[in-house]
Formats: sequence, structure tokens, C-alpha cells
Amino acid sequence: MSNKRMNLSQEGKQMLDEVAELLEIDRPQSVKIALAKGISISQSEPNLDPINGGNKWTIPDNVIKHQEFTLFKHLIINEAQRSLNDDELHQYMLAYIEQGLREIKRINESKTSMEDIRLMII
Repeated sequence: MSNKRMNLSQEGKQMLDEVAELLEIDRPQSVKIALAKGISISQSEPNLDPINGGNKWTIPDNVIKHQEFTLFKHLIINEAQRSLNDDELHQYMLAYIEQGLREIKRINESKTSMEDIRLMII
């Protein structure tokens, strides 16, 4: 089991690149951290509106796979509090990735120069 292709917004792609550079990690790892952060800050159902307009960046297949995919899948189902089909699961996954990227960006912009972003993301 692994993720299917998902289209990240242009703004999301820019934030993803910033997070990868900021944390000195590759994009796939940045996607996983953003997804985890998005799920962790979730307080209500994420915005599931499709991304319209602008350039999109495709998160390739198999970025999140095997045990990580199963873990994220069940965390998302727990947040949704209902069973989700495969398409819904990927809509939630993309929404949480975008939400997580926005939160990491907000944290980075609000931190002082002496604070470690890695500790703040946790």
C-alpha cells in the first residue's frame, strides 16, 4: 500500500521547497513531516475543496508507503471518525499536507533567530 499521485498547489509546492531547505531534508521526507504536522494540529475536518488554477506540483506515487502509509491512513480515519474510500483518503491526505506546510511556515515566521525550528515543529 502506498499513496497515489496527489496535486499540491503552487503555494504548497513553494512551502514544501522552503521546508525541505529549512530542515535540510529531501522533499519526500518534507511531505511526511507536513502530513504528520497537519494531522497533529487538526481540530476539524480539513478543507477538501479541489485546488483550482495556478500551477500544481504532483506528489509522486509511493512517497508514503508500507507501514508509514498504514499509520497515516489510520490516523486520518481516526480524525475523520468514519471510514474513507481510497479517493477520500487521498483528499484528506493532501489537505493535511497543505495544512501542515502552512503551519510549519507560520512557526518559522514566528520563531526567533535563536530557536531551533526542528524542536518547534515537534
